[in-house]
Amino acid sequence: MLLNKFWRSTSGNFALVLAMGLPAILTAVAFATDVSTLMRAKSNLQNALDAANLASSHLGDLEITRTDAFGRYFQANIAEHGELANAQATLTVDRGVNFVTTKAVASADVNLNFAFLFGNSKHIQVDAAATESNNQLEVVLVLDNTGSMAGARMNALRTATKSLLDTLEAAKSPTRDVRASLVPFVTAVNVNGDEFDPSWIDMDGKSSTNGVNFPVIKGTRPNHMALFKQLKKTGWTGAGWNGTGWKGCVEARPGAYNISDAAPDSAKPDTLFVPYFAPDDPEIAQAPSSSYGNSAKYYNNSYLDDVSDKTKLYKQDANILGIDLSGTTGDPDKEKVAKYVAPAKEIITETGSTITVGPNRACPTPVVPLTDDFDKLRKAASAMTEWNGSGTNVSEGLSWGMRVLSPSPPYTGGAPWKTPGVSKIVLLLTDGENVVYGASEQPATKSDYTSYGYLAGGRFGSDNQTTAARNVDGWTKGVCTQLKNEGVQIYTMVLQSDTAANRALYSACASDPSGYYAVNDPNKLPNVFLEIANKFSKLQLTN
Repeated sequence: MLLNKFWRSTSGNFALVLAMGLPAILTAVAFATDVSTLMRAKSNLQNALDAANLASSHLGDLEITRTDAFGRYFQANIAEHGELANAQATLTVDRGVNFVTTKAVASADVNLNFAFLFGNSKHIQVDAAATESNNQLEVVLVLDNTGSMAGARMNALRTATKSLLDTLEAAKSPTRDVRASLVPFVTAVNVNGDEFDPSWIDMDGKSSTNGVNFPVIKGTRPNHMALFKQLKKTGWTGAGWNGTGWKGCVEARPGAYNISDAAPDSAKPDTLFVPYFAPDDPEIAQAPSSSYGNSAKYYNNSYLDDVSDKTKLYKQDANILGIDLSGTTGDPDKEKVAKYVAPAKEIITETGSTITVGPNRACPTPVVPLTDDFDKLRKAASAMTEWNGSGTNVSEGLSWGMRVLSPSPPYTGGAPWKTPGVSKIVLLLTDGENVVYGASEQPATKSDYTSYGYLAGGRFGSDNQTTAARNVDGWTKGVCTQLKNEGVQIYTMVLQSDTAANRALYSACASDPSGYYAVNDPNKLPNVFLEIANKFSKLQLTN
């Protein structure tokens, strides 16, 4: 009875509850305090070990210097942390010719405030690893120069490229060779720069794709380079194939050679590269003048007058092609070639505008093959600009990036694949999905001229623009696979184009999914370039 009254009484309950709950409250406070102390102590010990490890991870250090630096940095960094007692650290080193990897372990006793929970102290341990590689670097920048890169995007790309080149140049040393390359691309790539060799090019029209966009005369197709030379002979402005008439872009090679680094071989004509020659479009179904040259629906590349005296010009065509017409009747309807023989006038020149109209339509600035001349690279980067028309073909850019890195022709500056001590790197940037563009409502072509000719010609595997673009995705993926199989590190960036399709394609293309970067703000592009450069050019913690 008395006990029941005691429990029902409300007088003095606060003191009773407090007395009963106080041990639990004090225990919780003690637990939180000591846990906080342990977390802070472990963080301080980790920071001290990281600093000491980085200080001792340089290739040029002697072992005695390395050990001394490790010990001094570790002791200096724990000196102000009284909660760490009996701190000790050990360092192990794995040193090769072109790299040094250090691994370190540190332990300490942490003085605690409430011994009844954890004891007077708690023993903690942390570890760290760092690596510095002195591998020779071969870095290829495969950069989108399509028309959609205009304005802020292109400005950011030039700035980012310069910053990355500066970083790479700073990584050079007497014992470390660092070389880089620029591969600007649109629908095609321009090879008419340093190290260009005419032996790569199908000069004589032997490739199975040379001249397929022109009519056949007595079983003979026109040869693209012959057409360029003929334009020069007839006084066409800017003509002449060596860097003037032919700017330097090439078509994709036929069949499996399209994304291959097989060396050009005159005995195998399809391994040669066909000069890019965009035919003159008909003077019909033109886009409104306000959008001429970059229309999705209409012809974009009418640059010569259509001819009137077809019979005479057909005979001139036959003469160019070396065909004897004696005893035959000339076909006056072969005007597609005839107009290049004696054009009445040139409508638009090919320089000074990102919308080009002429045989070199949408051809960017040339490839700069691997070089340690960073002034030359910076100059080429500053000359990059956008080029409208024809679409985006990343597989062509990547294929030429692979050919630059390859030790076999057309470029031969790359070290053999998987050479110990040599790191091969590809940085790819694009601002859109692969696309075949232009003249979609013109049944004769169904597109602008591209590195695969016209869409209507069938070389894309479909005459549907969407299907053809997905086929280009497949070729892009194929090049990425070849590069990775050869040990190349690939980093991919999409600028304001993080679509589901791009995310799937380029995260798979990268050597690691973390090597895919979606950049939404062009102003952030220089920072992303530098972040990537630091991954393969500088000392870094790996754990």
